[in-house]
Amino acid sequence: MSFLLFLRGLIIVLLAFAISIYLLTESLWGTFVQTLICGILIQIGYFVAVMLLVWRSVSKESVTPKSHTAR
Repeated sequence: MSFLLFLRGLIIVLLAFAISIYLLTESLWGTFVQTLICGILIQIGYFVAVMLLVWRSVSKESVTPKSHTAR
């Protein structure tokens, strides 16, 4: 996934979250804090997902036997 695609999705999700929280609480400060926490949690989830993908690709490479050409 490209960074711009992720960033656009992140902004859309955070805007939807902020609007819904503001409509529920009618508090700008509460909306700001909860949206900030939501953004941090999304970033942590994205980081963990990327790390798992890297870990899985490295572990598959170590299991896959390398073919050697006979001379």
